[in-house]
Amino acid sequence: MGSLYKIICCFVFIAPLLSSAAEYTNQAFESKKVFTNERLLDNQTLELITGLAKPPFILEDQQRGLQLDLIREAFASENLSVHFNAMPLGRNLTGFRRMNADGIITLPPSYEHPALFMSKPYIIYQNVAVSLAEDNFTIDKISDLSDKSIIAFQNAKKFLGEDYEGAIAYSMDYREVPDQMKQIELLFLRRTEVIILDINIFKYIVKTQKNALFNKPFTFHYIFNERPYSVGFKSKKLKETFDNGIETIKENGSYQLVVDNHLN
Repeated sequence: MGSLYKIICCFVFIAPLLSSAAEYTNQAFESKKVFTNERLLDNQTLELITGLAKPPFILEDQQRGLQLDLIREAFASENLSVHFNAMPLGRNLTGFRRMNADGIITLPPSYEHPALFMSKPYIIYQNVAVSLAEDNFTIDKISDLSDKSIIAFQNAKKFLGEDYEGAIAYSMDYREVPDQMKQIELLFLRRTEVIILDINIFKYIVKTQKNALFNKPFTFHYIFNERPYSVGFKSKKLKETFDNGIETIKENGSYQLVVDNHLN
């Protein structure tokens, strides 16, 4: 009986101490967690998901280019660094999840996903249809694509709207490819009649090729509206930091310097 009394007394004395210790540990953990979240931006290199090379937006080394340099400059103005992870556009969301990355750099501003916070638009693409001049095609509107063989950029059906999706449903041969150099080659090799891509990507690739294949005259068909793109971030704080950075480099002239460096 005496031993049982001692055990009970000991428990009564120790239990509050254990409870206090556990409470202190939890408080310390929560404090550390809050501190870590507050300091997150200052203590790491951000990991962002990009598409494959598409000069001048993403150059072949996949760490430079118009888009990447704008993003880098924006975060540098906030004293942050960035590393880019390239993969086909169709795998961007999967890569974002598997890598626990901080964001995806080329998404429509209206894109909705529960894990992403969309930035303000920071870059504009001008998609066009391109054909060889010798074909003398009249392509004045999206519906004029319906009887053509077409090779478009990856996920074009998702980005270019219902009119486009309706037109390509009647295409004699429609494909989407991630490699835009291959896309342009197939046009000049006459393996397709029309390609759909951003005008600056087309101009850059053709300008930098020495092969006489790329000397054939071509025609741009301006049947698409300009399309702004945003970055989707995993946190609201990152999104706001990026928006502030873009505003800063627009005000100090760095934004225009990057654009001029890649397009002029």
